[in-house]
Amino acid sequence: MRSSLKNLAEVLSGCGETQLAATVHDIVAGSDLEFQAFLTSNDLWGGAGSIADQAGIGMSGERTECRRKIESVLIELGNKQARNNVLNRRTTFWVQAFEQWAKNGI
Repeated sequence: MRSSLKNLAEVLSGCGETQLAATVHDIVAGSDLEFQAFLTSNDLWGGAGSIADQAGIGMSGERTECRRKIESVLIELGNKQARNNVLNRRTTFWVQAFEQWAKNGI
């Protein structure tokens, strides 16, 4: 899962989300305890203000190509978390929403 989180940091950085990218990079490089806590955190999978909810949206509030890349990495990460039973209560909701949007070309 660290590789997926590292990919997320790289995509966030490429999308101009430098502060979020730095936070995720620090988590990837941190302790196992910090890493596990972040995977199940509301900072990652929560509602308003979380990476799942707002990263890559920008000022327009529109879903951009960057946002779609972030969602793709979150799908990969969320599915790995599900296989390992390392979940926030919203992880499955977000992954299902992102998969549906991708399927529908939204």
